[in-house]
Amino acid sequence: MTEKMKLKERLFYEVVVRDRHGKILERITTLSRSYVSAWNQCLYVLNRHTSCPIVDTGGVSRSVLYSSSVLRANAGVGEIDHGIRVGKGTTPITINDYALEAPCGEGMGIDQFLHQAMAASSPAVVAPDCSFWIRRVLVNNSGSTISGIREIGCYVMTKYSPRYCALGYRDVLPGSVSVPDGGSITVTYTLKVTA
Repeated sequence: MTEKMKLKERLFYEVVVRDRHGKILERITTLSRSYVSAWNQCLYVLNRHTSCPIVDTGGVSRSVLYSSSVLRANAGVGEIDHGIRVGKGTTPITINDYALEAPCGEGMGIDQFLHQAMAASSPAVVAPDCSFWIRRVLVNNSGSTISGIREIGCYVMTKYSPRYCALGYRDVLPGSVSVPDGGSITVTYTLKVTA
C-alpha cells in the first residue's frame, strides 16, 4: 500500500500600517482563503495554451489567449490596473468576485494612495515547501487619515494590449484599518506549495 501525498497550495497575507516615521501601528498576518475563479482560469489558459472567457475588473467577459502577460502582477509606480490594491469594501468574498468592491484610487486626494512599485521574492525551496511573496507599499499623502480600509487583493493582467486585468484574489480584513497622513500600508501576499 502506498501512502498518498497531499499537495497543498496556500496563500497568506500580511498587512502592516506605519505612521510617517515608520513606526508600526498595526499588523495583521493570517491565512487567506480568497482565490477567485479568474485565478484558476488564468492557470488553465497557461497550462493548455488555449483561450478561456475571463471576467475582467470592469465586469466584462474577455476571451483570454495564452501569452506571457497572463497572471502578470508586477505593476510599476502609480499603476493600479494590476498589482496589489486596497479598498473599503466589506462584502464577503465569493468565487465570482471580479474586482475589489470599493478600491482606493491613485493620487493625493481623498481615499487615494501613492501606489509604489510591486516587489517580489524569488521562489525559495525549504522542504517540503516552495514559496515566494509579492508586496506593495501604498503611501498616504492625502492630507488626512484614510480610514475604513477593509479589503485587499491582487489584480493580474490577462492581456497586455489592449490592457485587460482580472482579480486573482481578494480578502476582507477582520476589522478596518486606518492609515495616517504621511503613513503607509504594506500588503504582502505569500504563495506557498507544500508537497
